Amino acid sequence: ELSTAHGAILEVARHFGHNVMGNDFANMVYPKQGQKVATMRPLNDESFTREVDDFGVPIKEGYLDWPYRYITDSIDLPMTVFDCGNTPYPFEDKSFDVTICLQSIEHYCHPDYWMDVVDEMCRISRKSIFLLLNPVHSRFYKVDGYRDSYDRFRLAMCSYDRNGFENVAVHMHWGHPVGFKLMKTGG
Repeated sequence: ELSTAHGAILEVARHFGHNVMGNDFANMVYPKQGQKVATMRPLNDESFTREVDDFGVPIKEGYLDWPYRYITDSIDLPMTVFDCGNTPYPFEDKSFDVTICLQSIEHYCHPDYWMDVVDEMCRISRKSIFLLLNPVHSRFYKVDGYRDSYDRFRLAMCSYDRNGFENVAVHMHWGHPVGFKLMKTGG
């Protein structure tokens, strides 16, 4: 699971006998004291830096901490720590049967780059991917083009068919596509 947070989804999967691996990293969505936010950056933006995350946790090379570490440690949940706004992810091709990304892709980068993130999910997945979006936060309505990019991504995901995966189900919320299940289709 990408952006596991407290690990509840993976704890349920593990209870039912699945081997699981979580990922988390610093939350950098809310600007404080003029800090940049990950939600507006391009994918692989080398100029993007922050000294602390939204919770005040230091972000520095070699310092692996994140807001939910104490919870995931307490349940002995296998975790990796890396910024999902930077690809490639630190996994070999087809490392996981299933990749789950629940209401977190918005934290990685601007929606103009989300399709590249989905392509990376396809690279590390063998069988399926489930992606669930958050609604657009009201403060992003003020950002030129953000809502249009978000809507273009949602519509493109409805007919996703590349990297050997295709969209087989769409979850609708109030008439808007927000959840997408991609399945391996062959080759």
